[in-house]
Amino acid sequence: MKRISIGLAATLTAIAAASAQTYLDSKGTMVSGVAPLVQCVSGGSCAGPVSSTNPLPVSGSVAQSGSIGVDYSANMPALPNVGANFAAGGPFANYVSIATVAASASRLSIDVENDSGAQIAIILDDGAAASGAAPNNASVFALGGGAGVGVQGGSWVSLIEKGRVQVYAPTATAQVTVRAN
Repeated sequence: MKRISIGLAATLTAIAAASAQTYLDSKGTMVSGVAPLVQCVSGGSCAGPVSSTNPLPVSGSVAQSGSIGVDYSANMPALPNVGANFAAGGPFANYVSIATVAASASRLSIDVENDSGAQIAIILDDGAAASGAAPNNASVFALGGGAGVGVQGGSWVSLIEKGRVQVYAPTATAQVTVRAN
């Protein structure tokens, strides 16, 4: 059994040595079978490294993932029209619109951080409805507040959401960070 293990180890070492390039992950672990793509254009093509040990050019394309999503919510409260405030009744009674991020197919990420000390509401929709119209394909969820103003509360980050994002709070002065890339 020991001889087989030693022979197998020698074979694996020979195979690893024959590999043209070695790549390590963030923890220093070798990642085999990796060919990094360079000169990538979002939604377009990439070029791979070419060298004497890797003579074949590598090509591929970068596809941006994500969509506007589909709403499957149950028992959702009445939602305001785009840009309008919530009505006087319901779980988000009298919440006011404090931020809106337009729908964008090229958005890479969006981050909402609630530092207000109070609950806030986020409405996601497909972005097709004009300001003042009822949002299409909309979902709503709450982000809890921190222990006080300026203290981190709930947060939401998405790398795939491409639809409109509206942020609502109990007061127009609520401290909320919204960042899209």
